[in-house]
Amino acid sequence: MTTTSAITEPETTRTAPTSSVTSTILSFLSHQYLVVVVAVAFIVVGLIKPSFFGAGNIQNILFETAFVGIAACGMVLLITAGLLDLSVAGVIAVSAIAVGTVLPYTNIGMAILLAVVIGAILGLVNGLLVTYVKIAPFIATLGTLYLFLGASFIWTGGKVVTVTSSNFRALTTDSIGFLPYPFLTLIVLAVLTYSLLYRTSFGRTLRAMGSNQRAAELAGMRVNQSKVVVFMVAGACFALAGVFMAGRLSSAEANMATGIEMGVIAAVVVGGTSLRGGRGTVFGTVIGAMLFAVLSKSLNMLGVSSYWQYIVTGAVLVIAVAVGARRRSAAEVRGAG
Repeated sequence: MTTTSAITEPETTRTAPTSSVTSTILSFLSHQYLVVVVAVAFIVVGLIKPSFFGAGNIQNILFETAFVGIAACGMVLLITAGLLDLSVAGVIAVSAIAVGTVLPYTNIGMAILLAVVIGAILGLVNGLLVTYVKIAPFIATLGTLYLFLGASFIWTGGKVVTVTSSNFRALTTDSIGFLPYPFLTLIVLAVLTYSLLYRTSFGRTLRAMGSNQRAAELAGMRVNQSKVVVFMVAGACFALAGVFMAGRLSSAEANMATGIEMGVIAAVVVGGTSLRGGRGTVFGTVIGAMLFAVLSKSLNMLGVSSYWQYIVTGAVLVIAVAVGARRRSAAEVRGAG
């Protein structure tokens, strides 16, 4: 008996860690099912169109993911707090035009800093309207969207501002290996966003606001100040996305990002953040941005008509949100049980 025990014990020891690793992987994939969806879509389209696996196409996907994902890092903070910002395209336009305008007269660092500061100031305008003028976020930011776009058209006279700095274009479009600088920036920003949301008192206030604003106020949290600050942080994120878009396009104009706010909100919601607020998923947001980038490139490469692309994209959005809602409901039921 002793000999048998000595033989079988190491086997148990060996299988336990393996079982633990397997269960951890399965648990992760269960909670982050979008990772599987993105991987399957990527592989299937690549098998149909081998050129889809090309380095150039992969880089294009990562660029598109970065533009939406950087802006979405700001949006996930807002939605977690029970807020919303529809002025993304306006903030991007003003910030990108500012970069293109000042680059001939200053260095790259100052131009980027100016753009981010402008984004924060525009976010401040949104925050003040929502917090102190008491306009609903949807209405306030829809109004400022047109305000910012109008200012962009007036600034440029409806013309395109060319980005002439080759160093700026290199900084915003080069890559390390096959990873573009904008995508690496997205990774860093996502880590910072997660830390801000789940490792600081400010993030705790945002989550409390999204769950129950009145309760957060009664608990002594600085709700009004937090609202203004989160709009400013989101504006800075939108502006940073505009900086990289200007470098990628080598130009800036008023309508350069028209409609992007829907893609940003979709990435956040599909990634698992509840529109009711109280809970945000930063990793899911990045994967959501990647999902729509892969979907867009896949449909283009497969030659799908633009009309059908709208239908497919809308269907994917509805299905992903519905699946996420069912999973959350099931989790709540299990928790209650």
